[in-house]
Amino acid sequence: MSNLSNFNPPRTGEAKLTSGFFAKRVDNYVEIIKNMENALLEENNAARLLNFGIAAGKIKGKFYMNEWSDGDCYKFIEGCSNQYAVTKDKKILDIINKYIPWIEATQEEDGYICTQVQLTDLKRWAKPANHELYNFGHLFTASCVHYEATNDDRLLNVAKKAADYLCTIFIPMNTELGNFGFNPSQIMGLVELYNITKNDNYLKLADIFVTMRGTKIGNGDQNQNRVPLRDEYKPVGHAVTASYLYAGAADVYAHTKDKRLLTALERIWNDMIDRRIYITGGASPVYVGISERGDRIQEAFSDEFNLPNRISYNETCANIAVAMWALRMYNLTSKATYGDWMENILLNSGISGASLDMTRYFYANPLSHRVNERIKPTFEQYTHVPNKRFYTFDCWCCPPQLWRTFTGMPKWIYSITDNGISINLFAGSSLNTHLSNNEPVKININTNYPWEEEVKIDIIEAPCNGMNLTFRIPSWCNNATFNHKPIESGIHNVIVKTGEILNIVLPMKPTLYTANPFIEQANGMLAVKRGPVVYCLEGCDIDNEISIDELAIPVQAEFTEEIITELPYNMVGLKSELIHRPKGNKIYYPVIEDDVQKVSVRFIPYFAWANRQESDMSVWLPRA
Repeated sequence: MSNLSNFNPPRTGEAKLTSGFFAKRVDNYVEIIKNMENALLEENNAARLLNFGIAAGKIKGKFYMNEWSDGDCYKFIEGCSNQYAVTKDKKILDIINKYIPWIEATQEEDGYICTQVQLTDLKRWAKPANHELYNFGHLFTASCVHYEATNDDRLLNVAKKAADYLCTIFIPMNTELGNFGFNPSQIMGLVELYNITKNDNYLKLADIFVTMRGTKIGNGDQNQNRVPLRDEYKPVGHAVTASYLYAGAADVYAHTKDKRLLTALERIWNDMIDRRIYITGGASPVYVGISERGDRIQEAFSDEFNLPNRISYNETCANIAVAMWALRMYNLTSKATYGDWMENILLNSGISGASLDMTRYFYANPLSHRVNERIKPTFEQYTHVPNKRFYTFDCWCCPPQLWRTFTGMPKWIYSITDNGISINLFAGSSLNTHLSNNEPVKININTNYPWEEEVKIDIIEAPCNGMNLTFRIPSWCNNATFNHKPIESGIHNVIVKTGEILNIVLPMKPTLYTANPFIEQANGMLAVKRGPVVYCLEGCDIDNEISIDELAIPVQAEFTEEIITELPYNMVGLKSELIHRPKGNKIYYPVIEDDVQKVSVRFIPYFAWANRQESDMSVWLPRA
């Protein structure tokens, strides 16, 4: 196969979800939007559209938390714009159009726009934790998506004016502000703005924000400032800020071809997937801790192989940010590892933060939960541990992150290069685009993946001489077929023409996984996957009222597949019989023989936990 590179996402609206799991997640988009809008208008929510209304002089009030509120409002607008692009539903446009005038009126004459500064006594560029660049970055991205979806340039003009202002502050590189890339959504945003406007200063500034890392230590590893990015060899610190940095650096590399940048990103990635990532794709175990270099860290990557389950943090935003980085690396390198982990995250830890109807949320995503032994949020250590899903919250960044991810899923599914298309994920969807030579391309994918194994790809229109089609057979599948012939896992490239129908079959069976013994928290334990989906056991799916902590999985366990009827989307559940292993009541006790009694249970997809009554939950269970 050829090693194709420099794939890019389609323009907003060129691809859309048509059927299957991801399409169903946004079927109720009007309810989701109304629910989110109402939360963003709540007085005491931590992300508030109200702050723009106050700054614009349209409503009375004072600024209310958090410093990153503006950015989370922009993410909401981005998600709405994604959905408008494919539905053309005027109800969505009416909602967006309520708030663009507020944003326009908030912007100051020189281009600065951050309500946490404008409505308070904070000074511009006083400290990195004020999240100014985070807010700018999400403005840039939302404006590009909104412009592509609507051809309305009002928000884009706000973004360009704001970016021009940033150029006056950070070009040439401002060493005094060297640690101000705190939560660097602005790198991705600037590259997206460059792609639309072709203003070279925006790309130059994005590169400067990458190069700034390590020029001023600040809080060190917490925000990736102890080592210059091009010299780094492992992921460190806050997992959102790190993954946004790595994703943004990948965007910069796509244009500059700075080999040191790509080499560093590959080193960091390999260290992460070899030592610091959960089976679900979660990547930030640490609430509060110390980095391997001695810096205080929060919401962070862990020491190597330190992956606790019940107290794992795994912020939803971080999980999705790692997937964003993976997509960019996949587009740059066509290496299967990036696609495999991207898919793993998007079907597990990346979406477990949302209830199945997308109206309630989790911030953290542990792999174990106990109703009667909840982790108590003492000091900073477990502030966001989930006991039940929230509507409003004191850090409301994850709901709009989930929203823009689900509505933006078509851009994850397809990528485009000069001479072809890449199908990055299998989902019921369609693509209607043009290659760089203006040749039209139309593709339909019909599948109910990941619940069913068959994928049909209909090439409705392709260039007369054919085109390259790249697709990935996931690493978990060892007996796939392509057009009824065996095909190995990995990246494949074929030439396709108009009228062809491609058939891919990815046989799935429940499989037991174990962990590297260095991961002490999972040593001697097993987890269940079916295809790309990680499963968990909830207490309400255990017969005979036996505790989840009195169960063990036999290596020879057999599983029966069934549709989970009490939850939506016709998801596949896994029935099995586990060993009853009675436990003592003290911290240590003599071994108790396993009971001959078998216990009937049903496993459900991990992302679907906490959608019924509150129950005990585990991904990992002891090996019998």
